[in-house]
Amino acid sequence: MPRRTLTVVVLLGALALTGCTSTPPATPSTTPTPVVTAAPSGDGTLSIGTLFPTTGDSAASGAAQVAGTELALRDILAEQATPTQPIQLVHRNSAGDLAAAYADLAARGVDLVLWDATTALPADAAASVGSAILVALSDFANGGTPLAADEAFTARLKTADPGLNSTAGAAEAYDGLITAALAAVITGDDGGASLDAGWPQVISGTAVCLSWGECVYALGQEQIIDYQGVTGRRS
Repeated sequence: MPRRTLTVVVLLGALALTGCTSTPPATPSTTPTPVVTAAPSGDGTLSIGTLFPTTGDSAASGAAQVAGTELALRDILAEQATPTQPIQLVHRNSAGDLAAAYADLAARGVDLVLWDATTALPADAAASVGSAILVALSDFANGGTPLAADEAFTARLKTADPGLNSTAGAAEAYDGLITAALAAVITGDDGGASLDAGWPQVISGTAVCLSWGECVYALGQEQIIDYQGVTGRRS
């Protein structure tokens, strides 16, 4: 599979969004809560690797998940007034030479890896991707079965990849990338340890937000968010 790297620019540190028109979350909360932190280890770029099946019997779901992450990046960009920091998204094939894919992501120093929503996470995966945090996207499915995309989300996915013939895993991939970016905002750092600490805080509050824009607006108002996104509330 040809190597494919998409670099885009996104605001991760500044929480005051000049000109942002997103509406406040429906159930705000400004109650202070202890924030779990880790020593900053990021380099200023949030680097996210993906391991989705892009060949073989599950290639259609792999394409859907790639589209989901790329759509999430586009939505992040659409909400930004003054983007300042990059996100690098690196796709690798989970159905090919998996050891080589692990090694490549580790060598690139990715901060976080999103694993395919449609297959079980291999036992050796977490130890094979260097210092990256590894997230199994099946966690977003509330039971392990990838969610069926509705008509509106399917149409949006096809703007990222018009040739899609499956949507399996796309919603989970979309929410996985948004959650990673929100974790970086909450902790103010893109390093793997900070993302690990910030990840649960994205759904720890009572200020429900359904999109990147709503969530960042809420964080700017010092609210404690509960991102529910495309896949809904996570237990």
